[in-house]
Amino acid sequence: MKTVGVLIGTEDEPVSLKYYRDNKDSLMILKEYGYSMKYIPYDAAIFAEIKKQAGKKIDVIPLFGDDLNLEECNLCDIIFCIYESVYSFMDGGYENYERYMKILKQTSATVYPSPRMQDFIVQKHKYMKYLSKNNYTITPTSYINLDNINIDRIGSFIRNMKGEKFAIKPELGSFKKGFKIFTRPTRETIQSYLQKMKQKGFQHLLLQEFIEEFNKFGEIKTYWINNKNIYSYKQQWIKGEGTFSDETTIDPDVLSECLEIGKSLLKDIERDHEKLIHCRIDFACCLNNEKPCRDFFINEIEICPTIGEEESGGEAYKLLAKQVLSRLQN
Repeated sequence: MKTVGVLIGTEDEPVSLKYYRDNKDSLMILKEYGYSMKYIPYDAAIFAEIKKQAGKKIDVIPLFGDDLNLEECNLCDIIFCIYESVYSFMDGGYENYERYMKILKQTSATVYPSPRMQDFIVQKHKYMKYLSKNNYTITPTSYINLDNINIDRIGSFIRNMKGEKFAIKPELGSFKKGFKIFTRPTRETIQSYLQKMKQKGFQHLLLQEFIEEFNKFGEIKTYWINNKNIYSYKQQWIKGEGTFSDETTIDPDVLSECLEIGKSLLKDIERDHEKLIHCRIDFACCLNNEKPCRDFFINEIEICPTIGEEESGGEAYKLLAKQVLSRLQN
């Protein structure tokens, strides 16, 4: 019997009461693993859906990110990662992240997405440079190695941008952890912040000019399974809280443009790296003017994205489960 391991443990994005009621029978399996039926994270729900679709011909087991070990991984033929490297860093710093990656590289199971692909995406400077090399529009970015800080080069980048606000994003950061906006940054304020980030265990940062129009037009997030767009939505921030609206609120010309770029990018990633089971490609606006149809750029790629069940009414979970199980035949 083939065995599928599903790597879970995010504790994020609980499913709705409606989803629980509609899928109660298949979700009951989660009680065996200590989950409360009052709070079912999205990754646990996806695991339950994969197990449901697998039936009795395929064994589907959970692997827990906070207690990952090589022996359990080696029981599997394939491993599908939902809990991924960013969570491992959040749960135990860079040492825990390295341990997580080492296990996935050593296991005899085939891992999706592969450790190599996870490393490529989580170290944002790698995929940002890849995007630029392949002529995809990104915002101008300075890449900072905290083990080799060049404050003069950072200062030169800031002067060349001629803006007053700049954003720093740490690699392996999530949920805005470590993200900071500087107004008229000085050498001293930048140096102080970089030292704090190094003390927290971060190794690389991205420095970008802060784009005021970013929140005005919102970030368009496009979700894909097997290189096909399943749904899209727009996110904006109001008083520090994220607000979401479905794709009917997005200008059709803008959405069409973003989806065409997304299709092209996924073909390139498949050619140069691997075909992804699923991913999310985020687009932002605007570079140098406020005409959104012309100036949206790729802001981020997530290959183990958080999937809110309500965005697709739970249909994405069914499609995703089917695609995961199909990898057993490859």
